[in-house]
Amino acid sequence: MVNRGAHAAASILGPASAVRTRQRFADGVPVRPLVHEARVTEPVSSRRIGVIDLGSNSGRAVIVEPHAAGHLEIVDEVRARLQLTREIDEDGRLSERGRARTLDAVADFVAVARGAGARRVVAVGTAALRAATNAAELLDEIDRRFGVSVEVIAGDTEARLAFIGAAYGLPVEDGVLVDIGGGSLEMVRFRNRRMEQAWSFPLGALNVTDRFLPRDPPKAEHLAALEAHVVDALKNSGVPRLKRGEHLVGTGGTIRNLAKVDIRQRQYPLTRLHGYVATAARLRRVSAKLASMTQEQRASVPGLNPARADSIVAGAYVLRAVSEHLRAPELSISGQGLREGVVRGVLEGGLPSPESVRRTSVRAFTERLSGWDDERAGRRAALALDLADHLAPDGDGEVREAIEHAATLLDVGASIDFYNRHRESAALVLRTDLAGFSHRHLVQMAAVIHLAERPSFDVRSFRPLLRAGDQEALARAGVVLMLADEIQRRTPPGTPPGVRVSVDGGALHLGLPATVEWRPGEAVERVRKTFGLALSVEGGHP
Repeated sequence: MVNRGAHAAASILGPASAVRTRQRFADGVPVRPLVHEARVTEPVSSRRIGVIDLGSNSGRAVIVEPHAAGHLEIVDEVRARLQLTREIDEDGRLSERGRARTLDAVADFVAVARGAGARRVVAVGTAALRAATNAAELLDEIDRRFGVSVEVIAGDTEARLAFIGAAYGLPVEDGVLVDIGGGSLEMVRFRNRRMEQAWSFPLGALNVTDRFLPRDPPKAEHLAALEAHVVDALKNSGVPRLKRGEHLVGTGGTIRNLAKVDIRQRQYPLTRLHGYVATAARLRRVSAKLASMTQEQRASVPGLNPARADSIVAGAYVLRAVSEHLRAPELSISGQGLREGVVRGVLEGGLPSPESVRRTSVRAFTERLSGWDDERAGRRAALALDLADHLAPDGDGEVREAIEHAATLLDVGASIDFYNRHRESAALVLRTDLAGFSHRHLVQMAAVIHLAERPSFDVRSFRPLLRAGDQEALARAGVVLMLADEIQRRTPPGTPPGVRVSVDGGALHLGLPATVEWRPGEAVERVRKTFGLALSVEGGHP
């Protein structure tokens, strides 16, 4: 194994820090995020970081801009096919072809980082570089030519960083993370968003393909042997089954490609992959279908990256074995993983709560908008929550949170098309990189925004995430948002909060500050039809 963590740290942190880093890497845990200065360019933003992942199957670079409390804005991304696992000979040496392929990829990755204005670059290597006996020669060449120090991380470190990156933006508390790479399979058991155990197996998609699947399409007995081998490895390593309420979370290119294939085979209201939940039954059908095809046929399957057509079947059956061993009914897909975990590697304890991640993500999104009026959005959200608590004191907490975020984000679409503010805002909620939200959360927010403007909006357009039974609760939420928005639009800047809300005697009473004038008009009928209440507005208008 090649470990360059201490060497890279020494160039930045000094000799004493290098010793500490070496000790911590011996335990498989980095002492700090793996971020080092690289000779790139003058920054467009001093916060932008380039992260290079030299994987066993592919290499990828992502340029991110960190925001407050852990949110990462993706600025650019690039990838290259490496297949380093297949470039290691019987003596354990990486071939000259693999070496040249890697150098070409890193050159392009650094160029993209330069173009994005990244000031710092970090690079990590995984299973193939752990295995290559001559990896140090390649890493020295990368350092010399590009000023980038590659850290070849241990399997448990890779698992930890993948967990931090993948689970951060998902609404999950307990469960198991699985990351299927080209050379290795990483798994992490977590509780209360803290890692408890980690495992690393040499069961990546390329390794397993070469070992178990000599024919294309593969024979049934070869697939069965593959699954049995994976299950035996998990049992022998003491990987426990999921408990009630725990989730299976998947990350990495193999799993994401399987999820993309599944999405393309169904009617689904979102194009977003992060947060998608695939049932075990659907994934079994996808894996069986892919296994029945030749590599050439698989290359044309909608949703599948043709570069993965040679290894996707093995990866699918590794996942299938993992799911069956864990007895997982479904798999939650993360669009992030190792690279994002490298940047967030400072998180020594548990991850922030999903609720905290959601709030941070919403704020980070609005801060990127030119001319954003935070006072206006905050005032509308506070009033919407007050209205919701009076009109539905025992209401669904999930819907209540949807009201709050919908009220905050209601104006985000105005810069695209002011006259279709609601429609554009709802579309942005579904398309932007909001973290911590399930897909159901997102479509609830979008539906509330639509219903605030148009009571006839049918939530079944968001099937299967919303159903007919959701219509009533979301329609009520839409009226709440409409009321808060109508009052907020008539509230002069700088006005302190002061709307008095009460429900009494069959009426919703709103007491407005003296500076706010509103004649409710159509809102009276909407409140009556939706809540069975009269609307009484006092103060603020003649």
